[in-house]
Amino acid sequence: MSMIERIRTHRDATRRARAIEHALRSANSPAVREEILAIAQRHMS
Repeated sequence: MSMIERIRTHRDATRRARAIEHALRSANSPAVREEILAIAQRHMS
């Protein structure tokens, strides 16, 4: 893996993590938070 690919992968992972955190903060009920976490885990694995 080249340095550029590594940087791009890291940047994408950081962007996804920030989006998930934002969604969790915006979620107004525990059920919505659980759903967001379930979706996030599906995409991470």
